[in-house]
Amino acid sequence: MKHKLAITWQHIRRSPYQAAAAIMILTLTTFVGLSFSLLTLGSQKLLTNLEHKPQVIAFFNDNISRKDQLTDLVTELNRTGKTAEIKFVSKEQALKIYRERNKEDPLLLELVTANTLPTSLEVSAKTVSDLPALYEILKKAPNVEEISYQQDVVNTLISVLDKTRKFGLGLLIFLSLTSVLIVLTIVGMKIALRKDEIEVEQLIGASHWFIRLPFLLEGFFYGAVGAFISWSVVTALIYFLTPYLAPYFSGMGILPVPPLYILAFLGGTIGAGGLVGVTGSFLAVWRYLHE
Repeated sequence: MKHKLAITWQHIRRSPYQAAAAIMILTLTTFVGLSFSLLTLGSQKLLTNLEHKPQVIAFFNDNISRKDQLTDLVTELNRTGKTAEIKFVSKEQALKIYRERNKEDPLLLELVTANTLPTSLEVSAKTVSDLPALYEILKKAPNVEEISYQQDVVNTLISVLDKTRKFGLGLLIFLSLTSVLIVLTIVGMKIALRKDEIEVEQLIGASHWFIRLPFLLEGFFYGAVGAFISWSVVTALIYFLTPYLAPYFSGMGILPVPPLYILAFLGGTIGAGGLVGVTGSFLAVWRYLHE
């Protein structure tokens, strides 16, 4: 095995520009694959979080200022058996929430008082599918000025992410095929240059796998190095952007990404990149040995 590794390194060292080209395309391929994998996992966590906390929020006019004025409405909502939690937010509580969210902007705090904010009723459903029934009840309730319906947000998010995943999958397939063809071409050229040497090995009884192995290892090397580079770039981006993005995803378990996940992605990315590289090399050697 040590001898085969030495031969593989010799192949790579003798054609550094070809090796660089293979590594670059495989870096791009694994970068796209890793990026869209992270996007898919993150969006799935986001959707799960939204589904566990689905809400319909009804905002009332100034005729409603106390919780006891909504007793009948709360009873009707609970009677459906679809509510997980109902929370009344008074004007004063709304002002407190507003101040907490805008504490970094004193100008906004000066412009808003409790009287300018509406009272509201936050209704959490047991599942997203329960939201329409609760929405219909709130829509017919008196003194309701506006309703925030989270199912619309969830459905829009699902649609956008579905289209993004399809685009990412299509791009990944295209780049993977391109990578295989490039590795196949590069390794095929190297096989052609070593044609006499391979024929001698065959004449003295060398098995096909004995001849294939250095080229397969070369393909794996291209894929593994490209995967490691893309993983390093993605990991650096994650740690750089986490402080800026974490406040927007607080409580959702998306950021920061656990170190074990990062290491798992390293193993998966190297495996995927190595597989693409080995596939290209295998096709090149298979084609030569069967001519």
